[in-house]
Amino acid sequence: MFRSIDSKIADIYNQRFLRLGPAPEASMWFSKKRQFTRFDIIFNEINLLTKHNKKSIIDIGCGYGSFLEFLSERGADGIWSYYGYDLSTEVIKFCKEKYSNGGEFYTGSFPDFKAEFIIMSGTYNFFPTKDYDHWRLYFYRSLRKLWSKTTCAMIFNLQTSDQEKITDGGIVYTAKEEIENFCKSNFGNVKVVINPIIPQDVTFVIRK
Repeated sequence: MFRSIDSKIADIYNQRFLRLGPAPEASMWFSKKRQFTRFDIIFNEINLLTKHNKKSIIDIGCGYGSFLEFLSERGADGIWSYYGYDLSTEVIKFCKEKYSNGGEFYTGSFPDFKAEFIIMSGTYNFFPTKDYDHWRLYFYRSLRKLWSKTTCAMIFNLQTSDQEKITDGGIVYTAKEEIENFCKSNFGNVKVVINPIIPQDVTFVIRK
């Protein structure tokens, strides 16, 4: 069941990237500004959790490498060990060519090694069906598997709303309290971060 979902997601993102190229719209972002606002939150939370320079990070759903671009703009790309994962073979091929010296990239959604941080920025904001219960099972299963691959923290963001739903375009809106309670019950220490610039976009920081 979950493998077929991964295949559908991969097909959709492959088609979008081939049509739109390395642009926020290809990854279903509204704009680079909103995309980088989310990255700023993740970047700041990582720096709060560890002060040493050499940080290892696995980016699940890395798309066309925009977080690595963000790190470069912050002057931090050379001091972080970066590993990008995505279901889309097209974006991974692009990243391997463009960022051959900046990071390592893999096709898939689960690493076979550990890193200090696992991030997922917008990764689970899209689902190829409108079955919210199915998305919940898929998402929770993913979190449980990824938790075993981080040594410091897992950080992700989701779109939230008073009403859980998946739009006609496949955008998932979930309840902040539900996700927070699940993470507390299954993982422990949870921090919720909300930026007033993007109030519906909530970042969850789960520490080991």
